[in-house]
Amino acid sequence: MKRILVKGVNWLGDVVMTLPAIRAIKARFPGSRLSVLTKGNLADLYACEPAVDETLAYGGGFLPFVRLVARLRREKFDVAFMFPRSFRASLAPFVSRIPRRVGFAGDARKPVLTDVIERDEKLMTGHRVAYYLELLRPFGEVPKATAPELKPPGEAIAWAAEHLAGGPWAGLNPGATYGKAKQWYPERFVEVGKRLAARGFRVAVVGGPAEAALGQQVADAIGAAAVNFSGKTTLPRLAALIARCAVFVTNDTGPMHVAAAVGTPVVAIFGPTDPRTTRPFGGKHTVVQHKVECSPCLLRECPIDHPCMRDLPVEKVWAACEEWVR
Repeated sequence: MKRILVKGVNWLGDVVMTLPAIRAIKARFPGSRLSVLTKGNLADLYACEPAVDETLAYGGGFLPFVRLVARLRREKFDVAFMFPRSFRASLAPFVSRIPRRVGFAGDARKPVLTDVIERDEKLMTGHRVAYYLELLRPFGEVPKATAPELKPPGEAIAWAAEHLAGGPWAGLNPGATYGKAKQWYPERFVEVGKRLAARGFRVAVVGGPAEAALGQQVADAIGAAAVNFSGKTTLPRLAALIARCAVFVTNDTGPMHVAAAVGTPVVAIFGPTDPRTTRPFGGKHTVVQHKVECSPCLLRECPIDHPCMRDLPVEKVWAACEEWVR
């Protein structure tokens, strides 16, 4: 297995949770060259992972697909690991005639895989870090799950040092790309930010480009101690920024996993999602949630009155913050 292709997942947090599996694949096949097929907006994050030798960015549409298949055939990969479980994710490696194609069962794609990993209840209710490691099962013993690690490159570290001079700093992530159901209320993030500022912290508000307006709203409401970085960083710079924070308060979304992977203490707010499967991996985090009968529903939008977030008070989140900043 000298040439390895990994079909990457499509969300930032999931990318972070696949990093231990990518590292384990490279370790299982020493001397191999490992390429990650990924969406262009996620490619920079793999620069933080030394097990990845190259990234192959792809886009949608028929002609890009044809060009991708032609490139994969030229590269002569020996094996492809498909982290997503969709039929579409497996199609290019199949058409490219990669000899071994490893993936999870689902979406009627068994005919295009050579090695199928069945998904039982234990696998589906365990943490996603362990879930992705199961792709190694056809090649021997599955490694024990270890925490993802991100080491930003020097350029990103220098950028963060310049833009977060002084301090101390704390981070807030009030958005959630997947949907509003995962978002705790902005005004409550503002209150937490004000309390952090009262303790002497500068507050870095982060998020993606789609959350820039929300980030600015939160930063403005906190006041002079807050700076909005939403939509203003690359992924490596985001990781370096979060690494400079004493605590990071966040919804269950991509930057939450980035924070855990760079070693920053995380206060993780969960509502409709399941902390058993997507909580920060490792010991430096506190999960905060208001448990209700309908959670985890995994919905993007709440069809009722959002009780899992509505009834989660500032005091409960602030108490979790104080565990890390006292």
